[in-house]
Amino acid sequence: MITGRNIFKQYDTVQVLKGVDIDIKKGEVASIVGPSGSGKSTLLHILGTLDSADQGYVEMNGVKIENYVRKEILPAPWYKRVLNFLIDSALIVLLGRGFLFLYINITQSVLADETFYTVAMILSILVALFVYYSLWEGTVGRTPAKLITGTKVFVRQNTTQPTLVDGLLRTLGRVIPFDFISFFSARPSGWHDSISGTFVGSSKFSYEKRSGARLTPKQLAMFRNKHIGFVFQFHHLLPEFSALENVCIPGWLAGRSKEEVKEEAIRLLNMFGLAGRLENKPNQLSGGEQQRVAVARALINHPDIVFADEPTGNLDSANARELHRLFFELRDKFNQTFLIVTHNEELAQLSDRIFYMKDGKIALPPEK
Repeated sequence: MITGRNIFKQYDTVQVLKGVDIDIKKGEVASIVGPSGSGKSTLLHILGTLDSADQGYVEMNGVKIENYVRKEILPAPWYKRVLNFLIDSALIVLLGRGFLFLYINITQSVLADETFYTVAMILSILVALFVYYSLWEGTVGRTPAKLITGTKVFVRQNTTQPTLVDGLLRTLGRVIPFDFISFFSARPSGWHDSISGTFVGSSKFSYEKRSGARLTPKQLAMFRNKHIGFVFQFHHLLPEFSALENVCIPGWLAGRSKEEVKEEAIRLLNMFGLAGRLENKPNQLSGGEQQRVAVARALINHPDIVFADEPTGNLDSANARELHRLFFELRDKFNQTFLIVTHNEELAQLSDRIFYMKDGKIALPPEK
């Protein structure tokens, strides 16, 4: 159902995870226990795509899920940008003259008037500019000048080759007034680069095609919204919204019907014994009620798995036991999968499996 393989994570000089392997099955309630600082929450956040591993991968339902991190590609040096500008300009003028010559031959026009000739020449160069950049950068990925100087156009969000739209936007950036000093600057991009989210870098880096599992931050957020539910120690309910609205928000963000989501939220809150608290705001609810609202919110989009990070750490013993009961009732009723990080031995012992963590690794159970 969900798998983590050879997961390493380091913050500054502290190695938090040191090659963790973990497998969670569908319909399983599993707990991760261990001393503070053992890496439990970090592992949960990486499995839940809230954080990314330095090494290793996470796989959900047979699909690898990776935060897409672009290689650090340095901007092309100023002298290469100058050469690009000069070579491209010369080629565009030649291409423009060629378009003008072709127009004269096709239409059999005689451009005797000097003003008309100048206007026709400017229009031909503009057409050449659009054709040159849009065609070359949008199909090959770089112009002949960039081929000569050993530079490429890269898309900022990843390192994929620019599209025809990118090429067109970069061309527009050249004909709309902007700071020409950017051509001679060591900055990563000129104004024409920024409007299309591209920049010119060294050609030693190859273009990388983005697989469906490699997600941009926005795509990753939508993936989490659809497939993963979260319950944390602190409920993180939005204080200005009612219990019902807090539960509905993830469903509305997923683009589902407003009424459908509302009906589902009411059903969940009724099931959790909160039928009379739908319009109450978080500060009008008890700690246990707030946490049950948070569980309903985690379930609203029917996630494949719910990650719970110390879900009972902020509750008294009675409310903690009630939340325990709720997790296992949901597992039995809906075959829901839970992975829980906890210090609560009672909750851990009720789980189908317990993963013990020590010093950033999955360890053997401690001796009794």
